[in-house]
Amino acid sequence: MAGSLVFIGIAPHPPIMVPEVGRESAAEVRGSIDAMRELTARIIACGAETIVIVSPHAPLEARAFVAYGEPELRGDFANFRAPQATVSAPLDTELLDAISSSAAEHGYQLAPLSGYELDHGTAVPLYFLLRNGWRGRVVALGYSFLSNEDHLRFGECVRRAVEASGRAVAFVASGDLSHRLTPDAPAGHNPEAHLFDEQVVASISANAPERIVAIDQNLRRLAGECGYRSMLVAIGAEDASARDCEVLHYEAPFGVGYLVAQLARASHNI
Repeated sequence: MAGSLVFIGIAPHPPIMVPEVGRESAAEVRGSIDAMRELTARIIACGAETIVIVSPHAPLEARAFVAYGEPELRGDFANFRAPQATVSAPLDTELLDAISSSAAEHGYQLAPLSGYELDHGTAVPLYFLLRNGWRGRVVALGYSFLSNEDHLRFGECVRRAVEASGRAVAFVASGDLSHRLTPDAPAGHNPEAHLFDEQVVASISANAPERIVAIDQNLRRLAGECGYRSMLVAIGAEDASARDCEVLHYEAPFGVGYLVAQLARASHNI
């Protein structure tokens, strides 16, 4: 049986969303928390048995994409004063091998990460997927310093591997948008930074995610984002016939843009 990417989405990753981390401040991101519940429900409804997550905060390689290689993927929020909040899921070794082979066929290396716990860019979305009832295997990836076009092509490699796998797979691009939206934002303030977020949200709302690829790169840099290349991999992985974009929620209570969105969804269960 042919495999299929049954869902592609975008998820934010502020640890403050995790109740054990954010405590009373988590109320400020209630909209994102609720949207992650809806995102998970859609992934479950699509029948995804494996989820591929790509994070900006995995240990980076300049010329290679990376993948966590432990048989059981684990992470916690000890670095955010909440060691009791943990995540774990089994690695989909077969799909990871297939992605690695597909990437190699197109000239890309997928470097294994051994002995690492999951970074928060992976752990936060996974926390909410598990908390909201999804169960299955995971492939956890990180992007590279290669070109934007390379990230799109790597996404195509992921799609080819999934299609050959016989699995129903969801893809989640983890990333926050601008970090410079307000004077008290963690990366400082840039008065034009909001334009980046507005263009991303407008592109998805218009069912035209390819417009994200064309965003001015100077605007991207001044926004101080950390989700752009994750989104490029997701856009590259998309099959245009399954495109079904929707902004589930956007907010920026702390001067950082948090987006929960759907890019593609299977029209029926696999």
